[in-house]
Amino acid sequence: MQTNKVFDIIGIGIGPFNLGLAALANAIPGLSCLFMDNNPSFQWHPGLMLEGARLQVPFLADLVTLADPSSKFSYLCFLKAMNRLTRFAIHENYYPTRKEYNQYCRWVAAQLPSLRFSRACIGINYNEQNKLYTVTAGNTTNDTIETFHGKHLVIGTGTIPARPACAQKIQNPFVFHSGDYLFKTEQLKPIKDITIIGSGQSAAEIFQHLLTTRPDLEKLHWFTRSARFFPMEYSKLSLEMSSPDYIEYFFNLQPQQKKNVLAGQDRLYKGINFSLINEIYDLLYMRSLDENAYLPHIATSCELNSIEKSKTGFNLGFMHKETAKGFTHTTTAVILATGYQQHAPAFLEGIRHIIGWTEDGHYNIRRNYSIDNHNTVFAQNADLKSHGFNSADLGLGAYRNLEILNAIAGKACFDNEANVAFQFF
Repeated sequence: MQTNKVFDIIGIGIGPFNLGLAALANAIPGLSCLFMDNNPSFQWHPGLMLEGARLQVPFLADLVTLADPSSKFSYLCFLKAMNRLTRFAIHENYYPTRKEYNQYCRWVAAQLPSLRFSRACIGINYNEQNKLYTVTAGNTTNDTIETFHGKHLVIGTGTIPARPACAQKIQNPFVFHSGDYLFKTEQLKPIKDITIIGSGQSAAEIFQHLLTTRPDLEKLHWFTRSARFFPMEYSKLSLEMSSPDYIEYFFNLQPQQKKNVLAGQDRLYKGINFSLINEIYDLLYMRSLDENAYLPHIATSCELNSIEKSKTGFNLGFMHKETAKGFTHTTTAVILATGYQQHAPAFLEGIRHIIGWTEDGHYNIRRNYSIDNHNTVFAQNADLKSHGFNSADLGLGAYRNLEILNAIAGKACFDNEANVAFQFF
């Protein structure tokens, strides 16, 4: 199918950030938008939709509120529509569960006519004469090809699972990334020996889940190369760094200084919820009261360097980073809670010459999140190295979308708060 309609914005990928962009854009009169995603419907990290797991940001960091608190797509409006607002107020826990947040996003998605699911972007071309992008997509429901035309693009395909170098070529159902965890639970049922690699929120959630749902486990191991299992820093003065003020400051640093600053900010965006660490410790303490119970093995400063298949499972080669001593650990299944990494999707090849690139192959992102020289192509959640540690923070999504929409419209469709922080950076 081919349409001659020209959209002001074509968004590729419908995760929380582009969904928030679609929700905010819906309130701008005369703005024509289309957002596509290859999935049949909105689902946010379905492989990690663990019962009771909560966001690391409060409900105010929803899709729209920090840009437009009057939006009908706010989290409070969702609760009201679900007849849950009063219960939420009485509950007094302002950190929604991951399940609730996914429900909220699906509720917003169902109200936006600009969304097209089951559309996989195949390629993009740019017509210099008419200044339009042509986006070709495959409709996965009927195996047809569709073509759309737009003035601006917003790339929101997100990040991809990161695996250690020694695990990148391993194709084995019992070595998998944490993002697939819930899809693997049935397969793991007969396994009595499981090892988790990583020290972030996902690793901790999976460790807790296995502790509470698998009393039959005979061995449970948790390794990290970090010096400790550290909590996410959440003091109020640190939270001021999750603001437009800090983004402005960080963006204007020199490239090498940005690298140096980011290297010391792990606790601001890679840590574990303080409450979850306490819950895990309490579980371990209660288990220790049973003389017959197996206590899990937890170790820090252990870097995974090799994985080799054995007759009974896998031999994992580690190097202790502080003692410089190597050791081998045997296990039956390996869960890689090793985070995510940015990537440029293949469908950008046709417009690669339009996009600015850094020496290390990342987008050269401008202050307003555009990645070309004409403010026509924008990127979501790809600005870690340019704008700071808040890149993947759901709480900054509304702010980034505010900047993108104002840049596209050429005017202030949404007001941006200035001088938010009490401190100077």
